[in-house]
Amino acid sequence: MPVVRRTWPVWVFSAAAILAAAPDARGQTPAPQLIDLSLQAREARLAGNHKLWLERGQRVLDLAPDHPDLLISIARALAANGRFDDAAVPLEDAVRRGGGFDLATFPEFKAAPETGRLRTLREQALQNLAPVAAPEVFLVLENESLRTEGITWDPVGRQLYFGSLNGEIWRADLNGKLERFAGPGSGLREVLGLKVDAERRLLWAATGVFPDLIPTGEPKKDVGTTALHAYDLGTAKRVRNCGLDERPTMHGFNDMALANNGDVYVSNSTVNSIYKLSGGGCKLDRVLQDPAMSFPNGIALTADGSRLYVAHVEGISVVDVRTGKRTQLRVPKNAAVNSIDGLVWDGKDLLAIQPSPYFARVARIRLTDDGLSIREVTTMSSRPPPGLNPATGVVANGHYYMVAGFPDGLAAGQPQPRSHILRSPLR
Repeated sequence: MPVVRRTWPVWVFSAAAILAAAPDARGQTPAPQLIDLSLQAREARLAGNHKLWLERGQRVLDLAPDHPDLLISIARALAANGRFDDAAVPLEDAVRRGGGFDLATFPEFKAAPETGRLRTLREQALQNLAPVAAPEVFLVLENESLRTEGITWDPVGRQLYFGSLNGEIWRADLNGKLERFAGPGSGLREVLGLKVDAERRLLWAATGVFPDLIPTGEPKKDVGTTALHAYDLGTAKRVRNCGLDERPTMHGFNDMALANNGDVYVSNSTVNSIYKLSGGGCKLDRVLQDPAMSFPNGIALTADGSRLYVAHVEGISVVDVRTGKRTQLRVPKNAAVNSIDGLVWDGKDLLAIQPSPYFARVARIRLTDDGLSIREVTTMSSRPPPGLNPATGVVANGHYYMVAGFPDGLAAGQPQPRSHILRSPLR
């Protein structure tokens, strides 16, 4: 099942909390959603309960039937139950959509008979693993505590800004000169999305304390609180502090989009919502909340400010900002736009980071003229240096710059890799 964190895997409520949810107004307990079913499938797999893994996995796949990670997971579950011919079907779908993997690394297929069908699958999946214009290293962040997430670009000052999970914002020019912009005493917690309002000379930051999906150790202080901060780009002083604390509801602002009039749209990943901050106050209005839009993350606003494109586990949706109506984009059968992290415009195309190990790429997404379907998805760049997970990116000076951190759960004693800023040419 797909893992979801701040930048990709899901840091939402624990499965136990969801399953114990109070009945709704009709006296009915809410049905488990995609993330919760994914956790149940994962628990069944780890427990060796292949039958339950398959049953839960199928329910997850029903909610996102074109998700390559889920297609591969259900294929593994089928193989674990001895259904190798059936397992080939979702594998073929995942490969057709661009997923790359080494079938030999899936233990469930060790007992599979050697057939021409599986040989062909194995070869095609390995071909999909081949790098495409792999990104180059622009900057290595030598401080091992700098676990980067968001990145943005100031076209006036010609500086890249990026945040870290230890409550800091740094900036670098295009020569790689690095300096801290905001740190201790600035009011920051974990820094996620960043956006520059070039006209008003503001840097907006989404910051807070994300809840862990699978809690380990003592709960973090103030977990489930979130905020939007604005900093003056000239003085680095905080000029806006708009927080949201509705505990026990666990909020988590993630990525942002800015309107020409200064309005801020932000994905609230932990409650499947989009919020809007208008004017000079701190009133946060909910634009949309939809349980079928699991863990919304990257968002991009059209130039005229009428539509928001929102990446979530099931795919990409377009939201009418006036009415809040959501339409999920139709996707060709040879493409996948699931579980995207960063999402930005490059002209009329969307650029999206798909950090799944089956893709590990920056995808270029071309829309149909009406903006309601996807015409084509191509790989602009894929397979970053080993051990690095790109999260979000920004278009700047003819390149796509992206922050690439390292995964959670490194073994004790394993050297901590340094976070990187990577870049790829746009053309």
